[in-house]
Amino acid sequence: MNPSNGSTDSAGGGGERPVVAFVTNGIASFWDVAQKGAMAAGRDFNAQVEVRMPPSGVDDQNRMMQTLLANKVAGIAVSPIDPSNQAEILEEACQRTKLITHDSDAPDSKRLCYIGMDNYIAGRMCGQLIKEALPDGGSIMLFVGRLGQANSRLRRQGIIDELMDVPLAR
Repeated sequence: MNPSNGSTDSAGGGGERPVVAFVTNGIASFWDVAQKGAMAAGRDFNAQVEVRMPPSGVDDQNRMMQTLLANKVAGIAVSPIDPSNQAEILEEACQRTKLITHDSDAPDSKRLCYIGMDNYIAGRMCGQLIKEALPDGGSIMLFVGRLGQANSRLRRQGIIDELMDVPLAR
């Protein structure tokens, strides 16, 4: 990874290979594994993959997205950190290239699709497991890497709602 801009470009020559970007919502070992998968997919589909890992949050992610759009990438797969506050850059991306979201969704955007789980329901499922593990109650601690990330907030809220027996809205 290039520490100056959070990028990792795939190796390989020029030619007519499309350039696509895989943008994470931070730097973590989870994303190192995902990066390997993105690079393998690039080889499988003859695409040049540029991975961007914003080190400091939404401002870095927005700056990276702007640079990718200026470079006219053929597509961007992004895990938006704060989709409601990134509506403008996500809309611009939808107008200028193909955009999909992964891991964290931006359902109000015009993205082509979302690849990932329902983070709120995943939290509810974790809450059910906690209830099974502690049927007589007890104390737990929730650890969230970044509460500023939408997917983290949704999973956390799902756990809390399940433990508080909040009915699941349908």
